[in-house]
Amino acid sequence: MNVKMEDAGPCRKKLLIEVPAERMDAEYERVVDAFAREARIPGFRPGKAPRQLVAKRFSKDILQEVKDRIIPLGYHEAIEQQKLDPVAILGVENVSFLAGQAATFTVVLDVPPEFKLPSYREIPVTTQKVEIVDEEVDAAKKRLLEQAARWEEVAGRAVQAGDLVSVDYEGVCEGKAIEELAPESPGLGKGKDFTVLASEESFLPGFGQALVGASVGEKRQVPVNFPADFVEKAVAGKACSYFVDIKGIREKKLPDLDAELLGKLGVESEAVLVQRIRDDMRTMKENAEKRRQHNELIRFLLERTTLDVPESVVAQETRDVVYDIVRQQSYQGVSREAIEKQKDEIFEVASRNAAEKVRIRYILHRIAEQEKIEVAEDEVGEEIGRMAARYGMPAADFRAELKKKNAVEQVREDIRLNKTLDFLLQHAKIQQQKAGNS
Repeated sequence: MNVKMEDAGPCRKKLLIEVPAERMDAEYERVVDAFAREARIPGFRPGKAPRQLVAKRFSKDILQEVKDRIIPLGYHEAIEQQKLDPVAILGVENVSFLAGQAATFTVVLDVPPEFKLPSYREIPVTTQKVEIVDEEVDAAKKRLLEQAARWEEVAGRAVQAGDLVSVDYEGVCEGKAIEELAPESPGLGKGKDFTVLASEESFLPGFGQALVGASVGEKRQVPVNFPADFVEKAVAGKACSYFVDIKGIREKKLPDLDAELLGKLGVESEAVLVQRIRDDMRTMKENAEKRRQHNELIRFLLERTTLDVPESVVAQETRDVVYDIVRQQSYQGVSREAIEKQKDEIFEVASRNAAEKVRIRYILHRIAEQEKIEVAEDEVGEEIGRMAARYGMPAADFRAELKKKNAVEQVREDIRLNKTLDFLLQHAKIQQQKAGNS
């Protein structure tokens, strides 16, 4: 079999493959034999029709079967002959199959980049001292108390920032009831016994904050300026008003850090709780510091390594990054319409990030190969267990889901790349970061 390889762009090759006529003829005969054994032709018992009749009657199907056999066989032999490790097959073109002649076809594929690694030992990396101050511990302790807080009715005072306020409300925009302007969003125009947090984080822009200072029984007109990208187009970009009846006020009451609450938190004393908070904070900050140092390593390698990357791999990574960005924005409450307006910007950011992610993966993969960094099966199992715990799933079920998506090897590769970054950090030239730098 003759194979000619041509460059078709960065990390892209064309394989011009020619399968000799004698091999084509042999494959053709094998396919005709297979059809003859199964052919059902009127006047003949199954499998007993003459070969020439079968070949003529099923000529198109036979030729297609020959193509379906020869192209994969020819492709696999060609990449083995050329010692290629393709990352994607982009297409088969210029196919020529004629009886009694050699078959020719061209396969277009992407291959890994060829590049030279920079010196990667003793990479300069800064270190920042991890400190836990008392104010951080106190704030964390307060957050724990707030999670266990109760909301209690109050009387004799006006609404204060942070209160929960029970209200009836009705909105008007440009002289018309919002309920009529936006019938498919009934809660937007009118509500009864609705609870609003008196803060900036309200269900409508400025609504909750405008209730500060109001008293139970008071009627208050609240202006609301809807942003131009608001999900309900009927009021988007408009200045509207809400007529609000204040019906009740509740304030947050923090519990005492007594034995009962300490027991619920799983500790026997306040001192043990404080130490646990400190330990958790230290772990979190140390992990953040390690990620920052990893990013310094990545930036160093990217700046000193020249390599093109396969377009097909970048395209797939771009799709994955776009999906992650859209999912994150949706989780944060960004409307579908707002996301749609940002689609060009999202794609641009995703494409840029994807190209860098693909480049650093190839660089780290090459370093891992050179340093013989491998991942044991128990490391994969432990990581899948941690991932399953985050999703609240049994590890076996989560692993089964990963297998369905062919994602177990991706977990293994991610572990390997992280181990490679850890290796680089162990062999880095650590420099204390000067005060005031970030």
